[in-house]
Amino acid sequence: MISRRNYMTIVTMMGVVLFLFMFCGAARDYLNDYDTNEYVSDEEQLTQSDVWSADGTAGSSGEGAGTSEDGASAAGDESAGENLADKAAGSGSDTEDDADTAGGRSTDCSSDLAVYLGDLREDALGETVQEWCLYTKRDLVSYQSLSSWYARREEAPEVLLINSEYLNYSTDIELLLDLAEEGITMIFCNLPDVTIMQQNEELADLLGIRLIREETCTLDGVYLFDGFLIGGRAEYTVNSEEDEEKQDLNLEVPWYQTGSRTKVYMAGMLEDADPETDPYPALIWRSSYGNSYVFAVCGDYLEGTAGIGFLSALMSEAGTYEIYPVVNAQNLVIVNGPSLTSENESQIQEVYSRDSRKLFRDVIFPGLAAISQDSGFVMTCLLSVRTASDSLSALYTEDLIYYLKYLKEQEGEVGLSLWRTDSASLSDAAEQDAAFWEEAGSSYAYSVLYAGDGQLIEAASLTGEAAVGTYLENVRTIASTDTEDFYLLDYVNETTTVQGITNDAYTYTFSEDLELRALETALGYSTVSLDLGRVLWPEDEDDYWENLYEDFSSIIGTYWKPFSDFEFTTLSESDERVRQFLALDYEDERTNDTISLTVEGLSGTAWFLLRTNGEEIASISGGSFEEIETDIYLIEINEQNVEIKLEKSAELYYY
Repeated sequence: MISRRNYMTIVTMMGVVLFLFMFCGAARDYLNDYDTNEYVSDEEQLTQSDVWSADGTAGSSGEGAGTSEDGASAAGDESAGENLADKAAGSGSDTEDDADTAGGRSTDCSSDLAVYLGDLREDALGETVQEWCLYTKRDLVSYQSLSSWYARREEAPEVLLINSEYLNYSTDIELLLDLAEEGITMIFCNLPDVTIMQQNEELADLLGIRLIREETCTLDGVYLFDGFLIGGRAEYTVNSEEDEEKQDLNLEVPWYQTGSRTKVYMAGMLEDADPETDPYPALIWRSSYGNSYVFAVCGDYLEGTAGIGFLSALMSEAGTYEIYPVVNAQNLVIVNGPSLTSENESQIQEVYSRDSRKLFRDVIFPGLAAISQDSGFVMTCLLSVRTASDSLSALYTEDLIYYLKYLKEQEGEVGLSLWRTDSASLSDAAEQDAAFWEEAGSSYAYSVLYAGDGQLIEAASLTGEAAVGTYLENVRTIASTDTEDFYLLDYVNETTTVQGITNDAYTYTFSEDLELRALETALGYSTVSLDLGRVLWPEDEDDYWENLYEDFSSIIGTYWKPFSDFEFTTLSESDERVRQFLALDYEDERTNDTISLTVEGLSGTAWFLLRTNGEEIASISGGSFEEIETDIYLIEINEQNVEIKLEKSAELYYY
């Protein structure tokens, strides 16, 4: 038996503990300002009119991202690209430096001009070049023949980007050799057919090709060397049954063996061969010729959004340093769920022994919260009022309040999805949902909207002053898989941006890994989409949550680790960074060991990547920095003028 005193002591302690738990829960509920979106600022936002353009003024150029030197939009030799979103291509950094360490070669150029040999309107490479120039603020001109540009040029460009389909091999080789002697950096964005290469020894020599061992060989995989793309070394080979599903790279390539004056960044892997020591087919490499660097890309790696990352990585190898703006945002977006009604009840009950409302509350979102906490990602949940247009079930306002509170506690954000299983138009879905939102009376600023394939333009038409209901008036950014008519980061109208979804949370292939590394290198940006519509309306067992969760947790927990130095944000936070990224312009100049960076259009905080070759940051004024990999630094700036002092790395560096 215990004494009366001890008994009272125990009872008192239990009462205190119970009170504290109850008090904490009540206080947390009382202090949860769930109906306020803390990520939406009342300050005036940057708009499309503020976007940097090639003529040095804000706003769209109106005629496209690339123009001929006289501004014409000719269909002959000289071409002006017409981007579908009416974007202006960028102007670049002005750099001036000491001689490069490779043979005294000076590869830094004072020009901010990029010249593209190709058709900006017709070929996929042209679209990539335009987008890259917009993001890196480089002026861009385009010609469809090398001789036409060569005859009219007035200044040496920073880089000549070549689509090999537009080369005239009977006349252009001598021009290319002359340009190499002048010290102009050249990037062959693709290579001609191997038979053409065999017939042009001078071209092969310019590209640093010592031997064409085979016209076509079958690779065992692809090897990415360390220090090229952010994320480090990678081997894309099939070592397990799971890898077989991931292998989607082109493994049929010519075997180009490069010579001693080359540096290889990506190579083909052959069975039982070591790409670090044994002969291998080169895929992406640099050749030293005359007074210039000539880069070669064997394959279609520069087509699509991944190409902007490869171009940024290549330019970092063309001089002693490269500095360019990035977004610095990693997003996790939950789309098409939860719905605020009970749907597909018979199938959900059969599979999970509970209705869809309890499935989302008790199973799915606790799992999402655990992954979010482990990975660092912050959830942006784009919920649906209903996912079936003909749903007759009741709508639950209390579910809306629950998820607003839940996401607030998780430091996440709530947005909207108008997705329907029957492919109803977004306009019809918005009209159908308007009554619920009017009744709910929510004052939360829903600033993010989801648009699937082919829905982006329609989604943009529902925002702002044209909003169907007041609940859409605060939308300022659209998360979308539909970027066919727009860039990955873009404006869809004067006030609304689009943030392209870069990854599906349930699948991951070798090409997707390569693309992620490239996008992180170019932009420090990614948006992962997790579609809960598949769980609510499963087609087979692969769509069951336990299977999707296993895939999702493995992918998120593994492949984003190398990029954890970039910040995890909600989509509204990321939107502010995208607006700043698109608006700013900059100039950089190097004097001895100091880089002077001048930024225009700065309205808050901006981020840059600085890539060096064998140097590290000794000090910085006007900003701060973080080393994310060897010779790669993330620079945060809040002032217009920044000075970065460099010093040689302590370790030996071979370049």
